[in-house]
Amino acid sequence: MTYRLFWEDPYMKEFDAKVLNIEGNKVILDKTCFYATSGGQPNDTGKLNGINVVDVFYDQNENIVHVLEKEPNFKIGDIVHGVIDWDRRYKIMRLHTAIHIISAVIVKNFGNVSITGSQIYPDRARVDFNLEKLDENIVKFIEEKANEVVRMNLPVIARIITKEELEANPSYYRLADRSHYEKFKILRVVEIKDLDAQLDGGTHVKSTGEVGLIKIVKRENKGKFNRRIVIQVE
Repeated sequence: MTYRLFWEDPYMKEFDAKVLNIEGNKVILDKTCFYATSGGQPNDTGKLNGINVVDVFYDQNENIVHVLEKEPNFKIGDIVHGVIDWDRRYKIMRLHTAIHIISAVIVKNFGNVSITGSQIYPDRARVDFNLEKLDENIVKFIEEKANEVVRMNLPVIARIITKEELEANPSYYRLADRSHYEKFKILRVVEIKDLDAQLDGGTHVKSTGEVGLIKIVKRENKGKFNRRIVIQVE
């Protein structure tokens, strides 16, 4: 399994690593700070020994596969240098923490509500949830409460937990469909201090104040009770 440097330090922008395998333009390293697409968060882009990294994904063995724009000129066993597109990563980190803030606000203020899905893009993110009504007043309320959390500048902490801890804290399951979590081989919780804690494998900022202003730019009805809001951060 590739060691995930982005869990150790999500602010790491560059790293050196050993090449374990090469198949065409696909490269596996012993460690990486390139995030692989998962959990609704898109992959990082950047460069590996100066070659553009255009996609990053997990293989069946939980290794992180870097897809380069062309076959590399390095070989297995070489030490290579990776650089991620930091501006893209940092925006995604802010959006990911914003999603956690939004979901916490919804769950805490609207009773028996479940988050049914979420997706992050480089410039926006969406949250889906089951709520009977979603009008402009409710959207305004959610936005105001979310930005209160931003202004509180609460710490954001990630930690690895045991299966026993998870069983003792079922609230760590945030998505309504728990089958989403079955593929998790390592259990990791991201906590916004005094507000929220949930299973999550993504990258986040270290405090809610870094998120910036959260703006809900769109609301949609996606079914009888399924609602969607789209957010951006400034």
